[in-house]
Amino acid sequence: MRLLRFFAREFFLHGILFSLAGTAALALLYLVSIGAPVETYAESARSFFLLVTGSQDFSTAHPGFSAGRIIASGAAVTLPLALVSLAFLTVISLSLAAASSVSRYLVNRHGSQGAAGLYAVLDAAVSALAACPLFVGFWALAQAYGSETPFVFIALATVLLGGLSWDAARFLGADMLAQAETTHAIVFGTLGNPLGRAFPLPGTWSGYLFASSLPRFLPYLAGKVPAIVGAVTIAEIVFSFPGLGSTLLDALLATNTDLLVASVFILLCLNAVVTFAVKTVLFLVYPRWYEKSA
Repeated sequence: MRLLRFFAREFFLHGILFSLAGTAALALLYLVSIGAPVETYAESARSFFLLVTGSQDFSTAHPGFSAGRIIASGAAVTLPLALVSLAFLTVISLSLAAASSVSRYLVNRHGSQGAAGLYAVLDAAVSALAACPLFVGFWALAQAYGSETPFVFIALATVLLGGLSWDAARFLGADMLAQAETTHAIVFGTLGNPLGRAFPLPGTWSGYLFASSLPRFLPYLAGKVPAIVGAVTIAEIVFSFPGLGSTLLDALLATNTDLLVASVFILLCLNAVVTFAVKTVLFLVYPRWYEKSA
């Protein structure tokens, strides 16, 4: 029953229903904002229905756009970029949180200031990057590499600039430091295990703290997926990649309502897919914590 509730809530309610309702609401706002005639609403609704049902030529006003082509553009560019960015966000926040917890441990237990100084330098660097607007970083990369910019650089810029990695590291670091004050963590720290300075590996001090923080960190990551997908969409526009971002911009410039509705729908679906993947991990590993965060 718990598995059925999970699929009903995450796949159908937060996935399918969210994508359908979100697309309809955004399309309605767009039509109202451009002062579209009444018949356009019915035409857009029909096109959206054809898209959802998988029609090969769903656009009535601008034939030639198939649902498969738009979905493929998202699967080939937008989804991989979002997943790589999410992976970078996870690794960076884990590393900074481990450095934070270990430096605090060394200061409190041994009076060592070296690790604290190194963490302060790392934290200052990440804070400086977070203060840089995302579009400025994308512009600098575009000036240097143009449309040949490697996906890895774009994914790193997506999470390092604008505050995503800074916020994730602060959230996880604060949670791990709170765990460090508990009795079981203090006892673990007296057993002579390695500290895990650079990464919270299993069997290390920071790894032990991270294991206690993981049930809260996974819902946090799921909440950051929309921001990542939005940043990836901006990147596609800046670097002229044939993904959903450029498709969405083309639709806006050409006032192509059918293509706009389709692009928004696929973007919301991709957001739902990545969020569903993160919450599935939370449900499988910590089912009780999933119930609390749902």
